[in-house]
Amino acid sequence: MGKVVSVDVKHSLGATEAKRRVQEGVEGLRQKYASHLSALQIDWAETTADVTITAMGQTFKGALEFLPDVVRVSLELPWVLAMIAEKAKGLMVRHTGEMLQLPPPKA
Repeated sequence: MGKVVSVDVKHSLGATEAKRRVQEGVEGLRQKYASHLSALQIDWAETTADVTITAMGQTFKGALEFLPDVVRVSLELPWVLAMIAEKAKGLMVRHTGEMLQLPPPKA
């Protein structure tokens, strides 16, 4: 049994714009971590996304929930990696926050 790690990243963008920025930012993460990722699958829905990441020989499942003032990020760590849960939280907050800072679309 793994350990679920969840963080809430606050914003003032509204759910739709937060989702748009995260969708745009995911491609940057793919490129940045390409040498470490075996697979990254995201199934986008209206206000949520299901995420599956394969890296370091492990598969991680998670979810994103886009709320008007918060993006809730959850990731299930395999029990072997549960000891790095606090570090994982920090990375989740940092990367989600960076994506939320992306500029709005040009008119």
